[in-house]
Amino acid sequence: MNKTAVILFANLPEFEARAKSFSAYSSQKATHQISQVLTQHFYQLAQQSSADTFLIDSYHQQGKNFAERITNAFDATYAKGYENVICIGNDCLSLTINLLENAIAQVENNKIVLGPTKDGGAYLIAMPKNQFNASAFTQVKWQSTQTYNNLKNLYQSVQADILETEILIDIDKPEDLLNVDDRTYIIKLIAQLIINFANKFIQNVFQLKLDANKVDASSLKGPPAFSI
Repeated sequence: MNKTAVILFANLPEFEARAKSFSAYSSQKATHQISQVLTQHFYQLAQQSSADTFLIDSYHQQGKNFAERITNAFDATYAKGYENVICIGNDCLSLTINLLENAIAQVENNKIVLGPTKDGGAYLIAMPKNQFNASAFTQVKWQSTQTYNNLKNLYQSVQADILETEILIDIDKPEDLLNVDDRTYIIKLIAQLIINFANKFIQNVFQLKLDANKVDASSLKGPPAFSI
């Protein structure tokens, strides 16, 4: 067993589809499939690292709210015997294996590593067990524009050794995809998924029009003639 674990803390696609829309067509089915692709990508990314990897999805998260669920996820992972925990989500497409490996190296050197997102959240939290304060962790304003500042202020107040990584963009809505580096294969894959849904939608509309025309044409016909 390694001394560091990476946890992918993410909703299952069916839950994500109810909370977000990654497709401009507001399709839950599209968001479901995109979420599936993202979760698979980040799980595989974490598995490439030198740390052990765990997926903590909607069914394995414990707590009444997000603060309790993410705090319990850290606690449960430390309870497995890990000295350090790194938490990532499935919505920051610019997170690379190099960034993850750097976080592993730093947290194993007893540093807290925080990765800020442009909207005030955090795409990566790396925490040594001896620096983790569950009670304080639950007081952070999670899922808000204040999340990152709350985390940073929390550990600055106890003079912890904090390493801040580069600011990246996470995706919560379709237009966020436009701001992410399109050279990554995952972006191209997501774009293709959206295009596929758009094409299917157009095909369905076209088929509906054809069916409607058939109905209109048949209504002009008279009843069949019978010879006596």
